[in-house]
Amino acid sequence: MKAISRRKFVQTSVKIGAAALLPSVLRAETPAAAGEKLVGLQIGAISFVDEGINQVLDNIQERGQVNTLFLATFTYDTGIGGRQLPGYPFPDHGKQEYLDFRGGNFATPHAQFYKNTILKNTKAPDHGDWDMLAAVLPEAKKRGLKTYVFNQDSFTWHKDTPHIAELQETGIYGQHIESCCDLNPDYINFVSGMTKDICSSYDIDGLMWSSERQGPFNNAIQPFKGERPTNRITCFCKHHRKAAKERGIDVERALEGYRKLVDFSRASTQGERPVDGYFSSFWRILTDYPEILAYEKLWTEGNHATYANVYHSAKEAKPSIQAGFHIWHSNSLSPFTKAEMPYERLAYADFIKPVVYNIVGGSRYAGYINAAASTVFRDVPAEEYLRLNNHLMNYGDMSLKDLGKDGMPEEYVTLETKRALDSVKGKTKIYTGLDIDIPAKPENKQTSPEDVYRSTMNALKAGAEGVIFSRKYSEMKLPNIAGGGKAIKDFYAGK
Repeated sequence: MKAISRRKFVQTSVKIGAAALLPSVLRAETPAAAGEKLVGLQIGAISFVDEGINQVLDNIQERGQVNTLFLATFTYDTGIGGRQLPGYPFPDHGKQEYLDFRGGNFATPHAQFYKNTILKNTKAPDHGDWDMLAAVLPEAKKRGLKTYVFNQDSFTWHKDTPHIAELQETGIYGQHIESCCDLNPDYINFVSGMTKDICSSYDIDGLMWSSERQGPFNNAIQPFKGERPTNRITCFCKHHRKAAKERGIDVERALEGYRKLVDFSRASTQGERPVDGYFSSFWRILTDYPEILAYEKLWTEGNHATYANVYHSAKEAKPSIQAGFHIWHSNSLSPFTKAEMPYERLAYADFIKPVVYNIVGGSRYAGYINAAASTVFRDVPAEEYLRLNNHLMNYGDMSLKDLGKDGMPEEYVTLETKRALDSVKGKTKIYTGLDIDIPAKPENKQTSPEDVYRSTMNALKAGAEGVIFSRKYSEMKLPNIAGGGKAIKDFYAGK
């Protein structure tokens, strides 16, 4: 396996048109028998261990009309791979106890794919030598189910993973950050090797990559809580410093600017209003230190290059595989994220899953509004800033006090699905990501079958080529999965 140079990696520009994905059916008698829409559901290894493979597959096929599995194969995130989060009610299936989740690779790493990286073995210790893909794939194929892996770029790794510290990011004060650096050659080669390993070693149909991280600018303007935001303002390691120098970016000036942004965010969070107001002071820092946005661009392009690395590695290993991307929820909440993660720049993929979680979305959107109104936009009352941001995001009126308990308005799924479709212009498939039972505080909106029915129907009627029920089966109640299944049936029945 040939190593990828850091310079070539950063400069990657992908111009490959995506082939259309037409998923095959589950069973002849299902509404999806024509193969017109992908109906996916994300599942972690623990569900198969707890309930048995065939019981899980029975539940999701019969209730959700699911024709495609999205197996959380590489993840350190308990929100993707574990049981229910501690403190939240258990669903109506699976073991009724919380889990000390560890994570890693729930397939089997094959040594020949990791020759060009010091990160050799990330096998998850949770279930010993058990291999989720080897166990689930044969049963899925018997049922006509497609199987995609869901791999995730993680914030945190096992601290005892050999050599992991050598791959991780460096913060603005020289501190060690647990997320891995997109420009580190060992991380580049690990991601490529792992992708090729899974795509070559298993007869899977597709792969979805997720990276729910953002650059230093967006992290620097977050409200200051404890160590945040300083523990996410990255990366100033030797690889990023070298890349910055090649671009003519003064790293020390960038560091000085980011530290001023941190001071601004800390003072703003505490209500210390500058003489000229919050926004003017924020803008002054940006104009005084243009290196801030230059460095943000550098980080973002490195992160985007990892997406391209995954896509090309998957296609090199198996040209027929469907390789695509999960795009995190912030893309439909923040105009800053939306600007830096335009769907059209990722339309070389075979599919994109825009996260459009409308049920839990209300509380998340309220959280974003309150955060933005605590720093950069603190001159604007939060309720008024909500109205401004709604205009920026092309949303209708909402009430900040009601967002948590009501969720996002019904048209949110339709608007965001259409935005994604309009952005990619038919170059790739859009599989709308819909939430089912993501844990929410008791005072906030809880999932019902009717909610899932409406969001599923709205995504399909908006033109999505498929839907992916998220975040994970081990959180979901069976009647709520059935709400999505009913929408699939009714859609095909023309209701």
